[in-house]
Amino acid sequence: MTPAQSDTASPDIAKKKRFGFGRLIDDFLVLASGQLFSKVFGFLAFAWMARQLTVEDYGAVETAVGMAAIGAIALEMGTGAIGVRRISQSDSAAMQVLGDVIAGRMLLAVVAAPLLALFYIAATRSSAPDLLFWVFTASLFAIPFNHNWFFQAHERMGVAGFGQTLKMGVFFAAVLLLAPQKNGVVFVAVSEVIAAFSMALWFCAFSYMMIRPQHPQYSIEGGVTVLRESAQLGASSFVNALAQYLPVLVVASAANDVETANFGAAQRLILSLMTFSYVYYFNLFPLIARRMIDDTAALGRIVTASVRVTAWVGVAAGVLLWTFAPIIMRLVFGATFEPAGRIFGILVWSGVIILVSGNARWLLVAGKRQGSLLVAHIVNASCVVGLGYILSSLFGGAGAAAACIVGAGGLWLVAHHRTKGLDVRPDLSGNLIPAATAVAVVTSLTLLNLQPLPAAGIAVAMLATGVFADRRLPGAINALIEAKSAT
Repeated sequence: MTPAQSDTASPDIAKKKRFGFGRLIDDFLVLASGQLFSKVFGFLAFAWMARQLTVEDYGAVETAVGMAAIGAIALEMGTGAIGVRRISQSDSAAMQVLGDVIAGRMLLAVVAAPLLALFYIAATRSSAPDLLFWVFTASLFAIPFNHNWFFQAHERMGVAGFGQTLKMGVFFAAVLLLAPQKNGVVFVAVSEVIAAFSMALWFCAFSYMMIRPQHPQYSIEGGVTVLRESAQLGASSFVNALAQYLPVLVVASAANDVETANFGAAQRLILSLMTFSYVYYFNLFPLIARRMIDDTAALGRIVTASVRVTAWVGVAAGVLLWTFAPIIMRLVFGATFEPAGRIFGILVWSGVIILVSGNARWLLVAGKRQGSLLVAHIVNASCVVGLGYILSSLFGGAGAAAACIVGAGGLWLVAHHRTKGLDVRPDLSGNLIPAATAVAVVTSLTLLNLQPLPAAGIAVAMLATGVFADRRLPGAINALIEAKSAT
């Protein structure tokens, strides 16, 4: 029995037989549902506040939320992925890992959270009370107890996935009950604190039931060690966040307000859709980490299958979103944003590339090459900002979208190159038929210039032909399902 297993009083709970479509799909549906509901609650909460608060107060709330988002990235600092890797690869006992991650995050919270609040108070010209930022800062102290990574490592995706849904649901309810439009904007921050600690309590309660009578082994030295190990991965997350949120600022500085609005709307939708890429790899990473050390042959089969499956999922989604891009933008953002469909149709392909590149990126994390992952993200951010400024000056939002494709391609290229020397590398041949199908569809529909519905019919027919031609796809799907269900 591995240390990760001997630490838990009830390992059989995590391995209980499940019924459904296979553990891979079941867990993905659970995680995706959690993400979907959390985004719905978040959208409802902020849409309600936008209508109830003054413009100044709502702007202050958005600023404070941005501060909290940056703080969350800084405090998590990649420690969750390191924790999953340690437990999955039996590098340390699970209770020691849990205690080290909590201690490391708490050390960061004590130092970084107050500094972040002071910076925002000094740097912004908000008319909102300073207490708004201080209370939002208090919510960051719940992050050390966000144990979603711990349940990810133990294949408890239902518990892991519900945490964010609970948080946003509680936030929405608290905002409605505390009525910040009457009692003051600070009550939005109070709602965030209640929501953050509700999620923390959820994870703490389930972790207690899972590990009792044992308890985490807290250690300042262990916390510092985790932070050192995760520093490059945390930097990668930060650079990745910059690559996601800086392009709209680049367009704003190089083009006009209309191009900025169109690009911002298209990118917001793309970032929401890319959540499903994160969910897929969140689901698969514990298995990748385990097989990296105990069965590289099995890992090779898993990664080969994943390359083919993600390529087809990405291409199918990309083709359909590209085909209906103007209609999608019109339905989501209104008739004014229908011209943004051109930008959205380009950005879709950057999302497809990022989805497929995840196979190499998460292999680097499992193989303890987070420094290489940082280099890949720096290449992506550099292309998005540098090339994005040049192209957006010439072509507006469409140019910035093209730069995002180049950046995503650079991310994939560097990440794949840096897997050299690992026992397992992604087999790129699995991308050939999906890529050829995508090129054929885009070229044909561009030349034919059809209306969306007949274009979609041709696109679906060509996709079906490509899928039928790829005789290895059914086996790849079965291989992933069986590998995950066997854990």
